[in-house]
Amino acid sequence: MNITNSYLILLKKLLIFISAILFSTHLSAEQAFKIVVGLSKPPYVIKENMSGFELELVQQVFKISGKKIEFIFVPYGRSEKILELDDISAVMTINKQMFPNSKSLSENYINYENVAITLKKNSILLPNISTLANYTVASFQLAHKVLGQEFADAMASSPMFTQVADQEKQVELLLLGRMDVVVMDIKIFLYYLNKLNIAARESEVTFHHIFPVSPYRMAFKHQDDMAEFNRALAKFKGSASYQKLIKKYAFN
Repeated sequence: MNITNSYLILLKKLLIFISAILFSTHLSAEQAFKIVVGLSKPPYVIKENMSGFELELVQQVFKISGKKIEFIFVPYGRSEKILELDDISAVMTINKQMFPNSKSLSENYINYENVAITLKKNSILLPNISTLANYTVASFQLAHKVLGQEFADAMASSPMFTQVADQEKQVELLLLGRMDVVVMDIKIFLYYLNKLNIAARESEVTFHHIFPVSPYRMAFKHQDDMAEFNRALAKFKGSASYQKLIKKYAFN
């Protein structure tokens, strides 16, 4: 085999190798950035039409960073191990208590306002978290981690404590008198109350503001993605689009 033929064969192999790299890169660019999110919890996340304040906020932030994203909906009671799955890149609505070992938690991007809610006719007094131990309580999933040790200790002494995946069921449990107290975000409670066409009953419940605001972050598999999200988040929060989103959902 002469030198010319050897050169042509080598060049052909090199071109095939480069083409394979370019094809692989193209596939990688087209592959969606998969984000795990909890089941519907309006007005934050509304799976049916891919809307809600939190979902739209995240969509806008990733639009700035140029990433094509795909939401994977799973029950809220998830663990850090979900980030070990090959095709999962990030998890929404996370705090340090839920993912204590994560080194890639974003800046706080949203706050929830969790409250204890009772029927006014029952005249229940809840001056602090510890007094919840005297009542039956239905909370959202992972509340024992999200709301801190004092809440976890109180629930250990509660006559009955249950964590509910479907938060609409929490509202029903309270209104039917099956639980003394429900613990959930106030905006989620009011949304479902209105959905049940019993908005007039808002005057029949008492909101006990005994919890601090719950700030949430996003957990990432890779720190570079986290840093990129933080930069895009800061840019979005300084924009008119962010103010428009706040106004849309009355999150003043």
